[in-house]
Amino acid sequence: MADDTQYYDSYKEERDLILEYNQLSLEDAGKINILGIGVDNLTREQAVVKLMRMIDEGGVKHIIPLNPYKLLRLRSNSDLRVISNKADMHLASGGGLNWAARKLKTPLKQQVHLLSFLMDIIRIAEIKEYSIFIAGGRPETVEKTFFNIKKSFPNIRIVGRHGGYFNKDREKSVIEAMRKSEANIILVGLGFPKEEKWIYEIKNEFQNTVFISVGGAIDVISGEVTKAPPFFMERGLEWFYRIITRPWRIGRFFRTMGFFIEAFFKGLFVK
Repeated sequence: MADDTQYYDSYKEERDLILEYNQLSLEDAGKINILGIGVDNLTREQAVVKLMRMIDEGGVKHIIPLNPYKLLRLRSNSDLRVISNKADMHLASGGGLNWAARKLKTPLKQQVHLLSFLMDIIRIAEIKEYSIFIAGGRPETVEKTFFNIKKSFPNIRIVGRHGGYFNKDREKSVIEAMRKSEANIILVGLGFPKEEKWIYEIKNEFQNTVFISVGGAIDVISGEVTKAPPFFMERGLEWFYRIITRPWRIGRFFRTMGFFIEAFFKGLFVK
């Protein structure tokens, strides 16, 4: 049997991370408009600081990572648009957003890769003793995810985990387990847009937590799905890698092409 264990030792170098983050300013961390959707214009480090402040402030927050496909869906679907408008942070996780932002003359500071962002959060959670609940993926997948995270971050407080395949009856007990765990951070990987809708439906049952839509990141951390090779990552082409490795998602390709075409032509008229 293949060993699916994933290690994230690159995140373990000796540095006073908390001091570094505390010295970061969010004064220039605004938003930009990409085809009608507000996207947070910040670095990955600033995104981590913003999440830390959300936890310190209390209340229920929702972070949505965006790529071109998700952005178009959020814009074109009225229900999803409401959910998007209520979200507390939109991360520019898809490289196509960087390209579009440049064309529209409002460049982003950085592409915030979701997996790297999550690893930063997990490391900070280990140091600051934030608690995490993981919901999503198949039962065996979420167990592998738990095991791999604990291997690299042995002191992390993962206070609960549950697979993402549950019916309405089981859903009640999952929500109750999440609520009783009082987790500071809840990672939800049910796939887009199901996870966004679910978070929006249940978040009023919580008092103090940050929900993060993580999509297929649980599968990647588990080792069951490989992340895009560096060639694709460096060029912001993760979306293209996913399509060529999962050809049944070709419909997303054509929708994504519409995003690039629209951004290109709108950019022609922006001074």
